Amino acid sequence: MMLKMKTAFFLLFFSPLFIFGAKESEMDRELTQAVESYVKEHDISGITVALIGRDTLQKFQKTLSKGNLSKKSPIPVNDYSEFRLGPITQIFTAAVLAYFVKEGQVSLNDPVSKFLPKSMVVPTYNGKQMTLGDLATHTSGLPDIPYTLSNRSSFSVSQMYRFLSKYELTREPGTKYEYSYFGYAFLANLLSRIAKRSYPDLAKQVIFYPLNLNDTEFTLSYEQKKRLVTGYEENRSVTPLKSEKLYSVFIGAGGLYSTAHDMLTFLSFNLGKEQTSLNGILPLMQTPYHTFKSFQVGLGWKIVPYGAANLFFQEGTLFGFATYIGIVPEKDIGVVILANQGEASIEALGLQLLNLMYAP
Repeated sequence: MMLKMKTAFFLLFFSPLFIFGAKESEMDRELTQAVESYVKEHDISGITVALIGRDTLQKFQKTLSKGNLSKKSPIPVNDYSEFRLGPITQIFTAAVLAYFVKEGQVSLNDPVSKFLPKSMVVPTYNGKQMTLGDLATHTSGLPDIPYTLSNRSSFSVSQMYRFLSKYELTREPGTKYEYSYFGYAFLANLLSRIAKRSYPDLAKQVIFYPLNLNDTEFTLSYEQKKRLVTGYEENRSVTPLKSEKLYSVFIGAGGLYSTAHDMLTFLSFNLGKEQTSLNGILPLMQTPYHTFKSFQVGLGWKIVPYGAANLFFQEGTLFGFATYIGIVPEKDIGVVILANQGEASIEALGLQLLNLMYAP
């Protein structure tokens, strides 16, 4: 018996697989090199990447991480390091809206006034109101950010509705794309009103729990804060808000934190690879609702031609972080990039990684 055990151990330990590890493919090397080159070129001290693709006939899901939690920290970034998601948060908010639509609770064509007290005034254009769908596709006519970042941290719900009561739309809702961070904050507030619960609790119930996204949060726990990456702008660290409660009115537009581990699951879900009760919302999210000169828009997504397929993406920066998510459902490829450099144009790296995985 002992001889058999020793033989088995010998074969296991000294097999080529365990001596050299799994053979690294050419694509693995190219993906890693692309990330390393980008990090070096843009002086990024912490980055993590989630990838889903195909290498010849073999499908894969993997993550790549480079750097440390901060420029002063010796702790390396890994799959469980927390990054601020910034505008990627809007994909989650759009998913909550799509869930409500699928359940028959709302319609994308519902005017926003339907969910507000009659005393609340919302802007119109020649009598036409913005709809839930207009907010989710950035075609509401609302501005991006009505106040400076310093004022935004203490911006309240009552201030939000006071601003809406005085704002005048310059065009008909649904006719032009204009990115509106404020519009998504308003949408999240409306969804919270419909559900009669706080927006964080709503998002957890509808999206986080079904997908087992245990490290995706609006407010990090003490333990999660130990894994939080420091964001940088102009080579200076960005001090996190002292109280996330002050930022609560804008959380549905950019308030989420998450990890490469969770975002790999979320990426897989958006590519239709997760077997969950939420899969029915994907067609609603990925339908093009408006077509403009060089792109289309879905719920939370911008959509552009990509070879013979379509690329769905969202990207942006916030508080010292640059983030990107891109999926090509027809080709089963996708990427999420989370980096702690607020000036970085991370979209270029996203496209480079997708191109490496793309097979016509």
